[in-house]
Amino acid sequence: MNSKISTELIVVIVAIVIFYLRVAMLRGQKKRYERDLALKRRKVKGRSKGSPLPQQPKGTPPFTVRSWVLVGISMLLMLAGVVAYNKFYFLGMQLVPDPAFVEAYAKFWYILVSAGVILLAFTVTIRKPIEDSVE
Repeated sequence: MNSKISTELIVVIVAIVIFYLRVAMLRGQKKRYERDLALKRRKVKGRSKGSPLPQQPKGTPPFTVRSWVLVGISMLLMLAGVVAYNKFYFLGMQLVPDPAFVEAYAKFWYILVSAGVILLAFTVTIRKPIEDSVE
């Protein structure tokens, strides 16, 4: 296997690592929220210390999306980057017939892919734990 690691590929890898770190930070933040809620519930008089925390309904994903429009934009950015990487060919069709344009802009494919990945990282957020209303 003869693979070449280029600067463009390194930029995309860094964007993916940023996405992963963002998801890891959100998971840690959710655990902190749950721990704080458990401590707050423990201080309420008349409640047993081992009472279970309120749970989300079954099948509820742990993450939510802030804006589906931004998710769509990030997917379009990544798709545009892949099309630019393939010299503006998409499903066997040449989208841009001008070879000068293709030569000038195809080399910037990694910017679109990286921007899409980073935008997607910031459209995902956590679902906060359910708090009791009984005080």
